[in-house]
Amino acid sequence: MIFFIFSLILTFLLTLLVSGNNLSAAVGTLIGSRIVERYIGILIGSTGFFMGLIIEGRFLRGASLSLVPHSYMYITYAFLISFLIFLFANIGRAPLSLTMALAGTALGIDIRIGYAIDYKFVMLMIAFWIIAPVISIIVSYVTERGVFHRNFKNVWSVAKWLKLLILVSSFLTAFTLGANTLGFIANVEGFNVTTILIMTFAIFAGSFFLSSGVIKRVGEEMYSMRYSNALVSLVVSSLLVEIATLFAVPLSNTQTLTSSVFGVGISYKYKAIYIRPFLIIILTWVLSPSLGFILGYLV
Repeated sequence: MIFFIFSLILTFLLTLLVSGNNLSAAVGTLIGSRIVERYIGILIGSTGFFMGLIIEGRFLRGASLSLVPHSYMYITYAFLISFLIFLFANIGRAPLSLTMALAGTALGIDIRIGYAIDYKFVMLMIAFWIIAPVISIIVSYVTERGVFHRNFKNVWSVAKWLKLLILVSSFLTAFTLGANTLGFIANVEGFNVTTILIMTFAIFAGSFFLSSGVIKRVGEEMYSMRYSNALVSLVVSSLLVEIATLFAVPLSNTQTLTSSVFGVGISYKYKAIYIRPFLIIILTWVLSPSLGFILGYLV
Protein backbone atom coordinates (compact mmCIF):
# COMPACT_ATOMS: atom_id res chain seq x y z
CA MET A 1 0.00 0.00 0.00
CA ILE A 2 2.83 2.40 0.85
CA PHE A 3 4.46 1.87 -2.56
CA PHE A 4 1.12 2.46 -4.27
CA ILE A 5 0.80 5.84 -2.53
CA PHE A 6 4.40 6.77 -3.35
CA SER A 7 3.90 5.79 -6.99
CA LEU A 8 0.85 8.07 -7.22
CA ILE A 9 2.78 10.96 -5.68
CA LEU A 10 5.62 10.42 -8.15
CA THR A 11 3.13 10.16 -11.02
CA PHE A 12 1.85 13.60 -10.03
CA LEU A 13 5.37 15.05 -9.75
CA LEU A 14 6.55 13.58 -13.06
CA THR A 15 3.48 14.90 -14.85
CA LEU A 16 3.90 18.29 -13.18
CA LEU A 17 7.53 18.58 -14.33
CA VAL A 18 6.92 17.26 -17.84
CA SER A 19 3.99 19.63 -18.39
CA GLY A 20 5.86 22.68 -17.13
CA ASN A 21 9.14 21.84 -18.84
CA ASN A 22 7.77 20.72 -22.22
CA LEU A 23 5.04 23.31 -22.67
CA SER A 24 7.66 25.56 -24.24
CA ALA A 25 8.31 23.01 -27.00
CA ALA A 26 4.66 23.11 -28.02
CA VAL A 27 3.62 26.75 -27.60
CA GLY A 28 6.86 28.69 -27.10
CA THR A 29 6.85 30.13 -30.62
CA LEU A 30 3.08 30.65 -30.49
CA ILE A 31 3.44 32.85 -27.41
CA GLY A 32 6.83 34.39 -28.16
CA SER A 33 5.69 35.65 -31.57
CA ARG A 34 2.53 37.09 -29.98
CA ILE A 35 0.18 35.08 -32.17
CA VAL A 36 -1.80 34.55 -28.97
CA GLU A 37 -1.55 35.91 -25.45
CA ARG A 38 0.47 33.95 -22.92
CA TYR A 39 -2.44 32.46 -20.97
CA ILE A 40 -4.29 31.50 -24.15
CA GLY A 41 -1.13 29.74 -25.37
CA ILE A 42 -0.72 27.92 -22.07
CA LEU A 43 -4.38 26.84 -22.19
CA ILE A 44 -3.91 25.52 -25.74
CA GLY A 45 -0.83 23.55 -24.69
CA SER A 46 -2.28 22.12 -21.48
CA THR A 47 -5.53 21.18 -23.23
CA GLY A 48 -3.47 19.41 -25.89
CA PHE A 49 -1.61 17.45 -23.19
CA PHE A 50 -4.90 16.45 -21.59
CA MET A 51 -6.66 15.48 -24.82
CA GLY A 52 -3.67 13.43 -26.00
CA LEU A 53 -3.57 11.54 -22.69
CA ILE A 54 -7.30 10.82 -22.69
CA ILE A 55 -7.73 9.93 -26.37
CA GLU A 56 -4.51 8.08 -27.24
CA GLY A 57 -2.76 7.52 -23.92
CA ARG A 58 -3.85 3.88 -23.82
CA PHE A 59 -1.82 3.17 -26.96
CA LEU A 60 1.34 3.01 -24.80
CA ARG A 61 0.02 0.10 -22.74
CA GLY A 62 2.11 -2.37 -24.71
CA ALA A 63 5.26 -0.39 -23.97
CA SER A 64 4.56 -0.36 -20.24
CA LEU A 65 3.92 -4.12 -20.17
CA SER A 66 7.10 -4.80 -22.14
CA LEU A 67 9.35 -2.61 -19.98
CA VAL A 68 8.05 -2.36 -16.42
CA PRO A 69 6.94 -5.16 -14.06
CA HIS A 70 3.51 -4.22 -12.69
CA SER A 71 4.66 -4.11 -9.09
CA TYR A 72 4.20 -0.80 -7.29
CA MET A 73 7.54 -1.28 -5.58
CA TYR A 74 9.38 -1.43 -8.91
CA ILE A 75 7.17 1.27 -10.41
CA THR A 76 8.06 3.53 -7.47
CA TYR A 77 11.78 2.87 -7.97
CA ALA A 78 11.53 3.53 -11.72
CA PHE A 79 9.57 6.75 -11.22
CA LEU A 80 11.82 8.00 -8.43
CA ILE A 81 15.06 7.48 -10.39
CA SER A 82 13.55 9.05 -13.51
CA PHE A 83 12.19 11.96 -11.51
CA LEU A 84 15.58 12.72 -9.95
CA ILE A 85 17.39 12.49 -13.31
CA PHE A 86 14.80 14.73 -14.97
CA LEU A 87 14.77 17.19 -12.05
CA PHE A 88 18.54 17.68 -12.03
CA ALA A 89 18.57 18.05 -15.82
CA ASN A 90 15.77 20.59 -15.60
CA ILE A 91 17.67 22.60 -12.99
CA GLY A 92 20.71 22.58 -15.27
CA ARG A 93 18.51 23.60 -18.25
CA ALA A 94 19.48 20.47 -20.20
CA PRO A 95 16.56 19.28 -22.36
CA LEU A 96 16.71 15.69 -21.17
CA SER A 97 14.14 13.13 -22.26
CA LEU A 98 12.05 11.70 -19.43
CA THR A 99 10.81 9.00 -21.81
CA MET A 100 14.34 7.75 -22.44
CA ALA A 101 15.33 8.00 -18.77
CA LEU A 102 12.26 6.04 -17.65
CA ALA A 103 12.73 3.36 -20.33
CA GLY A 104 16.42 2.99 -19.43
CA THR A 105 15.62 2.77 -15.72
CA ALA A 106 12.96 0.14 -16.35
CA LEU A 107 15.40 -2.00 -18.35
CA GLY A 108 17.98 -1.76 -15.57
CA ILE A 109 15.41 -2.95 -13.04
CA ASP A 110 14.26 -5.74 -15.40
CA ILE A 111 17.76 -7.18 -15.74
CA ARG A 112 18.41 -6.88 -12.01
CA ILE A 113 15.28 -8.85 -11.03
CA GLY A 114 15.32 -11.25 -14.00
CA TYR A 115 12.12 -9.91 -15.58
CA ALA A 116 11.25 -11.39 -19.00
CA ILE A 117 12.21 -8.60 -21.38
CA ASP A 118 10.62 -8.29 -24.82
CA TYR A 119 13.86 -7.72 -26.72
CA LYS A 120 12.08 -7.31 -30.06
CA PHE A 121 10.18 -4.36 -28.62
CA VAL A 122 13.35 -2.92 -27.05
CA MET A 123 15.11 -3.08 -30.43
CA LEU A 124 12.12 -1.42 -32.11
CA MET A 125 12.18 1.35 -29.49
CA ILE A 126 15.91 1.97 -29.91
CA ALA A 127 15.46 1.97 -33.70
CA PHE A 128 12.83 4.70 -33.34
CA TRP A 129 15.16 6.70 -31.10
CA ILE A 130 17.89 6.58 -33.75
CA ILE A 131 15.89 6.82 -36.97
CA ALA A 132 13.27 9.42 -35.94
CA PRO A 133 15.80 12.27 -35.40
CA VAL A 134 17.46 11.48 -38.74
CA ILE A 135 14.13 11.50 -40.57
CA SER A 136 13.18 14.69 -38.71
CA ILE A 137 16.31 16.48 -39.92
CA ILE A 138 15.92 15.33 -43.53
CA VAL A 139 12.19 16.06 -43.84
CA SER A 140 12.51 19.46 -42.16
CA TYR A 141 15.43 20.41 -44.39
CA VAL A 142 13.68 19.34 -47.60
CA THR A 143 10.35 20.94 -46.63
CA GLU A 144 11.89 24.27 -45.67
CA ARG A 145 14.04 24.40 -48.82
CA GLY A 146 11.31 23.20 -51.15
CA VAL A 147 8.29 25.09 -49.86
CA PHE A 148 9.31 28.21 -47.99
CA HIS A 149 12.53 29.31 -49.71
CA ARG A 150 10.64 31.23 -52.36
CA ASN A 151 9.02 34.62 -52.83
CA PHE A 152 5.27 34.73 -52.31
CA LYS A 153 3.15 37.32 -54.07
CA ASN A 154 0.70 37.94 -51.23
CA VAL A 155 2.99 38.00 -48.21
CA TRP A 156 0.32 39.13 -45.74
CA SER A 157 -2.07 36.38 -46.76
CA VAL A 158 0.69 33.78 -46.37
CA ALA A 159 1.59 35.18 -42.93
CA LYS A 160 -2.04 34.96 -41.83
CA TRP A 161 -2.28 31.32 -42.87
CA LEU A 162 1.06 30.53 -41.25
CA LYS A 163 -0.18 31.95 -37.95
CA LEU A 164 -3.28 29.76 -38.09
CA LEU A 165 -1.25 26.68 -39.00
CA ILE A 166 1.25 27.35 -36.19
CA LEU A 167 -1.65 27.53 -33.74
CA VAL A 168 -2.98 24.16 -34.94
CA SER A 169 0.47 22.53 -35.05
CA SER A 170 1.23 23.80 -31.52
CA PHE A 171 -1.89 22.05 -30.25
CA LEU A 172 -0.97 18.87 -32.15
CA THR A 173 2.55 18.93 -30.70
CA ALA A 174 1.09 19.14 -27.19
CA PHE A 175 -1.44 16.43 -28.09
CA THR A 176 1.25 13.98 -29.20
CA LEU A 177 3.33 14.62 -26.06
CA GLY A 178 0.23 13.96 -23.95
CA ALA A 179 -0.45 10.74 -25.85
CA ASN A 180 3.12 9.45 -25.85
CA THR A 181 5.14 10.69 -22.87
CA LEU A 182 2.25 11.23 -20.45
CA GLY A 183 0.48 8.15 -21.81
CA PHE A 184 3.59 6.10 -21.04
CA ILE A 185 3.62 7.36 -17.44
CA ALA A 186 -0.11 6.68 -17.06
CA ASN A 187 0.16 3.11 -18.33
CA VAL A 188 3.17 2.32 -16.14
CA GLU A 189 1.20 3.51 -13.10
CA GLY A 190 -2.04 1.92 -14.27
CA PHE A 191 -4.40 3.64 -16.72
CA ASN A 192 -7.37 4.13 -14.39
CA VAL A 193 -9.63 6.93 -13.13
CA THR A 194 -7.43 7.76 -10.14
CA THR A 195 -4.29 8.03 -12.24
CA ILE A 196 -6.01 10.18 -14.90
CA LEU A 197 -7.49 12.56 -12.32
CA ILE A 198 -4.11 13.04 -10.64
CA MET A 199 -2.36 13.56 -13.95
CA THR A 200 -5.02 15.98 -15.19
CA PHE A 201 -4.54 18.21 -12.16
CA ALA A 202 -0.76 17.98 -12.55
CA ILE A 203 -0.97 18.87 -16.29
CA PHE A 204 -2.78 22.15 -15.72
CA ALA A 205 -0.85 23.00 -12.54
CA GLY A 206 2.51 22.38 -14.23
CA SER A 207 1.52 24.24 -17.38
CA PHE A 208 0.32 27.37 -15.60
CA PHE A 209 2.71 27.55 -12.65
CA LEU A 210 5.98 26.02 -13.87
CA SER A 211 6.25 27.78 -17.24
CA SER A 212 6.82 31.32 -16.05
CA GLY A 213 7.37 34.32 -18.33
CA VAL A 214 7.30 34.42 -22.11
CA ILE A 215 8.35 30.85 -22.92
CA LYS A 216 11.72 30.33 -24.59
CA ARG A 217 13.14 26.95 -25.35
CA VAL A 218 14.68 24.87 -28.07
CA GLY A 219 13.86 26.93 -31.14
CA GLU A 220 14.43 30.44 -29.81
CA GLU A 221 17.62 29.54 -27.98
CA MET A 222 19.27 27.96 -31.04
CA TYR A 223 18.44 30.50 -33.69
CA SER A 224 15.81 33.13 -34.41
CA MET A 225 12.83 31.28 -35.90
CA ARG A 226 10.45 32.68 -38.49
CA TYR A 227 6.84 31.53 -38.82
CA SER A 228 7.74 29.03 -41.54
CA ASN A 229 10.63 27.63 -39.45
CA ALA A 230 8.39 27.08 -36.45
CA LEU A 231 5.61 25.52 -38.52
CA VAL A 232 7.88 22.99 -40.24
CA SER A 233 9.59 22.04 -36.96
CA LEU A 234 6.32 21.54 -35.07
CA VAL A 235 4.55 19.61 -37.83
CA VAL A 236 7.43 17.22 -38.52
CA SER A 237 7.99 16.62 -34.81
CA SER A 238 4.34 15.96 -33.99
CA LEU A 239 3.88 13.61 -36.97
CA LEU A 240 6.86 11.46 -35.97
CA VAL A 241 5.73 11.23 -32.33
CA GLU A 242 2.20 10.37 -33.49
CA ILE A 243 3.58 7.54 -35.66
CA ALA A 244 5.56 6.25 -32.68
CA THR A 245 2.40 6.39 -30.54
CA LEU A 246 0.47 4.32 -33.09
CA PHE A 247 3.26 1.72 -32.85
CA ALA A 248 3.07 1.93 -29.02
CA VAL A 249 6.70 3.10 -28.85
CA PRO A 250 7.74 5.79 -26.34
CA LEU A 251 9.47 8.58 -28.28
CA SER A 252 10.60 11.91 -26.91
CA ASN A 253 9.31 15.17 -28.40
CA THR A 254 12.67 16.63 -27.41
CA GLN A 255 14.40 14.37 -29.93
CA THR A 256 12.09 15.05 -32.84
CA LEU A 257 11.63 18.78 -32.23
CA THR A 258 15.32 19.48 -31.72
CA SER A 259 16.17 17.52 -34.86
CA SER A 260 13.48 19.39 -36.81
CA VAL A 261 14.87 22.73 -35.65
CA PHE A 262 18.33 21.65 -36.76
CA GLY A 263 17.04 20.49 -40.16
CA VAL A 264 15.29 23.80 -40.74
CA GLY A 265 18.37 25.72 -39.60
CA ILE A 266 20.81 24.06 -41.97
CA SER A 267 18.46 24.74 -44.90
CA TYR A 268 19.76 28.32 -44.86
CA LYS A 269 23.13 28.90 -46.51
CA TYR A 270 23.89 32.12 -44.69
CA LYS A 271 22.24 31.57 -41.32
CA ALA A 272 24.35 31.01 -38.24
CA ILE A 273 23.55 27.79 -36.43
CA TYR A 274 24.91 27.19 -32.97
CA ILE A 275 26.12 23.60 -33.05
CA ARG A 276 27.13 23.35 -29.39
CA PRO A 277 23.55 23.23 -27.97
CA PHE A 278 22.65 20.45 -30.40
CA LEU A 279 25.72 18.43 -29.44
CA ILE A 280 24.84 18.82 -25.75
CA ILE A 281 21.31 17.61 -26.45
CA ILE A 282 22.58 14.60 -28.41
CA LEU A 283 24.83 13.78 -25.46
CA THR A 284 21.83 13.87 -23.11
CA TRP A 285 20.03 11.41 -25.41
CA VAL A 286 22.81 8.94 -24.74
CA LEU A 287 23.27 9.77 -21.07
CA SER A 288 19.63 9.76 -19.95
CA PRO A 289 18.80 6.10 -20.75
CA SER A 290 22.33 5.00 -19.82
CA LEU A 291 22.22 6.70 -16.43
CA GLY A 292 18.68 5.43 -15.87
CA PHE A 293 19.78 1.89 -16.73
CA ILE A 294 22.76 1.99 -14.33
CA LEU A 295 20.75 3.43 -11.44
CA GLY A 296 17.85 1.09 -12.12
CA TYR A 297 20.18 -1.89 -12.00
CA LEU A 298 22.02 -0.75 -8.87
CA VAL A 299 18.95 0.26 -6.87
